[in-house]
Amino acid sequence: MSYNRRLPVYLLIDCSESMAGDAFASLTQGLAALIGEMRSNPMALETAAVSLITFANSASQIVPLSDFFTFQLPRLKMGSGTALGAGLRLWLDCMGREVMKTTAEQKGDYKPICFLLTDGEPTDSWQETADRIRNEVAGKKANIVAVACGPDADPNKLRRITDTVLVLKDAQGGAFGEFFKWVSASISTASQKLDAAPGQNVTAPNLPSGVEVVQPGMQRETPAMDRFVFLHLRCVKNKGFYLLRYEKNGPAYKAVAAHRVDDFDFGSGEEQSKAPQVSSDLLLGSVPCPYCQNPVWAMCAKDHLHCCPRLQGAVTLTCPWCNVSDSYGAASFDVGRGEG
Repeated sequence: MSYNRRLPVYLLIDCSESMAGDAFASLTQGLAALIGEMRSNPMALETAAVSLITFANSASQIVPLSDFFTFQLPRLKMGSGTALGAGLRLWLDCMGREVMKTTAEQKGDYKPICFLLTDGEPTDSWQETADRIRNEVAGKKANIVAVACGPDADPNKLRRITDTVLVLKDAQGGAFGEFFKWVSASISTASQKLDAAPGQNVTAPNLPSGVEVVQPGMQRETPAMDRFVFLHLRCVKNKGFYLLRYEKNGPAYKAVAAHRVDDFDFGSGEEQSKAPQVSSDLLLGSVPCPYCQNPVWAMCAKDHLHCCPRLQGAVTLTCPWCNVSDSYGAASFDVGRGEG
């Protein structure tokens, strides 16, 4: 029985809340463009297969290993936290199930390629899995390209996983689009090499501007811890969910953006009850609700956050989370924050 050997390509993507805003939109558009370009490449279309794994508070394989022609990009779901360890462990499990091994009767799939993109600090246990991958998998059973996206991802941590680490300096605007064009070209090049005759030159694609290779021994500034605080809110008028982003400003945090989020993984009730806290006294200002433009926010008696028309004087509102009406006024309190 004949078997068409595949080049497995795994996309391991960070969908944590720190990606909210332009970066998340650019990421989604870049992935869609990648799939479109692969479908127009006969060589890649014939040999390559792709899987999409995302991670935030947990990890999920949202598309199993599929050929590019049948691949359908689902809506990406954002979450709180950067469960890099869970993402790496799931990738190993998926490869074990999906990649065809060579036997005495037939050759198996080609060595897989994994593109790992993350923009923040891991929030789970990841070191043991990283060491296992570096010692047993990287370069031997799979080729791994790790990408530190933006100023808050630490490339030195990614070097614990693989020697091939890139830095995407700016994860805003069209940066992801340009990067995924490079990914497309890299997959195309890898596909050509599979059938290249001995001595035939296959030119590797040049990195796009704004992307640099992390060299051994290169020292980079350590990302600031807790540079952002994220609050989870709903609009009191239409119950739309959004993230309110605060940025470090001295000992406190200043409100800088409000991001509408269409699909968010809230995790279990137990996970939410363990959310870290921050004093409202450290949160300076607000940004209007992106749905109704209410200028400030408030917290109900059950610790749910939502937008508010004012905080001067008492105001009666119905919480869009628990549908309980109550009177609100100015106060100091601890508030649950996302994990970034």
